Amino acid sequence: MTEDRHARPPPQLVPLLLAVSLATSALPGATARADRGSGLPSFVGSVTSRTYDGRDDDLLTAGLGFPRLRRATAPAVADPARPTPAELRRWAVWAAAGLSGSDAGGLGRLYGPNIGADGRPVPGDGKVAGTQYTATVGTGARSVGFVVQVPANFDRARPCVVAAPATGLANVYNGVGGAGAWGLHHRCAVALTDKGMGPAFHDLHSDTVMATDGTTGPRPRTGPRAAFDSGLDDSARRRYDARRPYRVAFKQAHSRQNPQAGWGRDVLRSVELALALLNRDWREGAPAAGYTPATTTVVAAGVSNGGGAAVAAGEEDRHGLIDAVVASEPQLNLAPLRGVTVEQGGRRVPNAGLPLVRYASLASLLQPCAVLTEPSAPGYSSFDPRTARRRCSDLVGDDPRLILRSDAERAGVRGLPTLAQQALVRAGFQARSAYLQASHYDPQTPVSYEMSLARASVTDALCGYSWAAAGASGRPAPYTRAQLAAAYATSGGRAPSPGTLVDDDSLGGPVADRQSVGPDGTPDYNLDGELCAYRLAFPGKAATLKERAWARRVGQGLDATRRAGDLHGKPALIVHGRDDTRVPVSHASRPYLGLNSRAEHGRSALSYLEITHAHHSDSTAPGYDNRYVPLGFYFQQALDLMSARLTEGRPLPPSQVVRTVPRGGEPGHAPALTRANVPPVPASPAPGDRIRVRSGAVQVPD
Repeated sequence: MTEDRHARPPPQLVPLLLAVSLATSALPGATARADRGSGLPSFVGSVTSRTYDGRDDDLLTAGLGFPRLRRATAPAVADPARPTPAELRRWAVWAAAGLSGSDAGGLGRLYGPNIGADGRPVPGDGKVAGTQYTATVGTGARSVGFVVQVPANFDRARPCVVAAPATGLANVYNGVGGAGAWGLHHRCAVALTDKGMGPAFHDLHSDTVMATDGTTGPRPRTGPRAAFDSGLDDSARRRYDARRPYRVAFKQAHSRQNPQAGWGRDVLRSVELALALLNRDWREGAPAAGYTPATTTVVAAGVSNGGGAAVAAGEEDRHGLIDAVVASEPQLNLAPLRGVTVEQGGRRVPNAGLPLVRYASLASLLQPCAVLTEPSAPGYSSFDPRTARRRCSDLVGDDPRLILRSDAERAGVRGLPTLAQQALVRAGFQARSAYLQASHYDPQTPVSYEMSLARASVTDALCGYSWAAAGASGRPAPYTRAQLAAAYATSGGRAPSPGTLVDDDSLGGPVADRQSVGPDGTPDYNLDGELCAYRLAFPGKAATLKERAWARRVGQGLDATRRAGDLHGKPALIVHGRDDTRVPVSHASRPYLGLNSRAEHGRSALSYLEITHAHHSDSTAPGYDNRYVPLGFYFQQALDLMSARLTEGRPLPPSQVVRTVPRGGEPGHAPALTRANVPPVPASPAPGDRIRVRSGAVQVPD
């Protein structure tokens, strides 16, 4: 893949060309360690490499091949208490591929890591031979993981790099299953990063930590190889464990680094590292000037947090390192809109552009009540209707973001769930989001991000929250060694599985948050904790002095993560599901389109595709299968569209609503997805489907 580079500024970074390449054996799995002074960027200390032959092991499937990636069970490890780095990598790649379920939803058949450059499933096992480079920048809580993959068939005449940051809080291999696979199929090098987050933890009871290679062990023995520790000395750790036994600290919430502020930097560094490694392994057919921003096409692409990181890199790149950005459902904290508005169907969307900690903390308060409007929705059965109705009553008061007394009096008790859902719509959620509110109830998201933004320690335990494994009673319990050892592959990035959010202030003692008991002795889903998290996001008169102090720190951290919309003229393509209830379109992609238009003075090269009947995950579980289409299909299509823009000069499709067709049928028995359900993005959409920006107003058709 190459591009017309007539608009590119002169390269600011010209990596050194070396006469001797990295001494890496051609034998399967051979390793070599690079030393300093060999053309690496200044932020890198050393790099470890492994060359895979494409038979015993490979870049894309970690040696499993697509048939084994489709198995329902994770790859076996010889000793569950001590998996090796290679076993953890294999497990992580299996999880990232997501191919273990049915292909009725299209994954593995219409889109996914096994779909080649021609848009069809790759024949055979799909293994990709090549060399993988691994580096860690920084130590402990400041560490950031990087992996660069160079396929053996890398196109040196038309070189390209795909930067694929991890989504969510996942490990560095998470991007392999999405943009990374696309890049390998297109003969590009792939640059991965965990964005300074990942699943690293510190089990405070056993003093176990995770090393940068994913293995776990005692903190003293792991030493500087640890990807994170709590920062507590041994006496402080023991005191905290005696007071709050079995708790775990994890990197995203407790690193005291606000890693989200560095997402753009980390993606840019992954690209710099990839170019330097390509130059160091210079071979016949390479550009005469070497692999530089002027000779190598670079696309930053990611999903959710990874999409937000790709956008951040596009904004922070002021020297032409990145050529284009492709982001799916990007999680973005936006700069104040100041005149940018969002309209849908001619009606203004209230409260557009809220940052995650605000809309998520508000949603956590309202959802246990709003779920009562959709008793057939996925996740409804996990709620106790009596506790949910009590939450409805607790929401009534003078706060206009919740349920006003006057409205409650008119609606009566039975009408309170509808008022809660209406409050969610006022908060910027889609009117049709009621069906998804139950399955998206997640109070740990806002509070963990508040801890992260405020640079809090695990001992600060903001709002009385902590994390631990829990037994059937909900009481904190010790992890097993095997549970901790598997965390690199099984953890979503918070407490290692089966860890859960804990209410330390529950009546009767600490207990799993969903089993929290209020001061009056009745279950309440930890109303006090959620109100505290809400006040940290929306500090007001009800906030205590301590809460206001923490709220200021949250606000300062939040400001360091805000995106202003200036991509410096780079072509960019954002796809987002209209029904997204995790990252609502009116708080992310829609207002970002307006900010970008203003920042680039109407000369924007950004196109925004809003996909109907798509939400934040591509789950095909009953209740999702018959109502929703996979957004991943359109992310892959967006990468193809951007490739055509860069290689052939084809214009990107204009911003538009893409109309899809749900699979239909009964929950759990939907017919298989076909291309009729997910039509291609039109190059010339109907006028009624166009999304426009006029005088600061982002106008989205119904």
